[in-house]
Amino acid sequence: MNRRTRLLVGVVRRLPRPDPPSPRYLAGLRRELPQPLARIVLGQVAPSVRISEIRIPTEDADLRARVYRDDGNSTEPSPLVINFHGGGFVIGNLTTADWMCGNLAAAARVVVVSVEYRLAPEYPAPVPFLDSWAATDWLVQHAAELDALAGQVSLIGESPGGNLAALVALAWRDRRRADPSWPKLTRQILIYPATDLTMSSASVADLAEAPMLGRRQLDWYGRRYLPQGLPSSIAHDDPRVSPLFAPDHRDLAPALIIAAGQDPLRDDAIRYADALTKAGVYVRLLTYAEAIHGFMSIPLFQPAAREALGLITDELLGVAS
Repeated sequence: MNRRTRLLVGVVRRLPRPDPPSPRYLAGLRRELPQPLARIVLGQVAPSVRISEIRIPTEDADLRARVYRDDGNSTEPSPLVINFHGGGFVIGNLTTADWMCGNLAAAARVVVVSVEYRLAPEYPAPVPFLDSWAATDWLVQHAAELDALAGQVSLIGESPGGNLAALVALAWRDRRRADPSWPKLTRQILIYPATDLTMSSASVADLAEAPMLGRRQLDWYGRRYLPQGLPSSIAHDDPRVSPLFAPDHRDLAPALIIAAGQDPLRDDAIRYADALTKAGVYVRLLTYAEAIHGFMSIPLFQPAAREALGLITDELLGVAS
């Protein structure tokens, strides 16, 4: 781990984790950095990328989403990539994904839409998934308004966003089985996804004191997202929150799964890749041995972020060609 990353990890590990967290505390953690500061701290976006925002109407809420399109690309409609940001289902925001989404739009010649789902503890499971699926449904049906192709859609997400992308891919498969006119999902790209919320992966114990994210932080997030003892409680192994426990992984979209070697969720990625492979799904799995959890959001600290961005770009360009 380089010196800059050690400094960042030191700051993050000193953050208090009040239990329960106050609304003021959560608001502070969720606050987006002003764009000029975000570019300095989180990385620059290609200058040719135009960024705009839309609202996605759903049955329960209007969801904010950020659209990235490279003005230097063809004026023809482009493949659509739908992103779900990280943050443990509790924090995180659209700005933390700007670097990845913006540069992916430029490099892969795609339209990227990053969705801001509602967060726990105000909105525990399964609300983030329901928001993500509702937003996806709306984006497919309104793709033409974004100069995007409804028939070429990929999903991407990191950490809880990877969980949500996997769950949406499952819902997409079920929707297509029920309605063959529904388009085929092109690709699911899962970046250090949380796929087993029972926390039974061996790496959760082996890397309990991992930098950036350890077992204590995982448990803190889990208590917010999956509160137990309530009539509406959802079990940690429920397929609505843990895609690893879905009863059927067949017929899912091809997957690119990226893991970080110094991450307690490392084996969640590996186990899910294995489950998909056994179900006959094409999977490409890559582990960055020295990378820490969240590395795609901190490219100025973790060199693996740029390498992974290139890998994702190649994957999408291969699909598009």
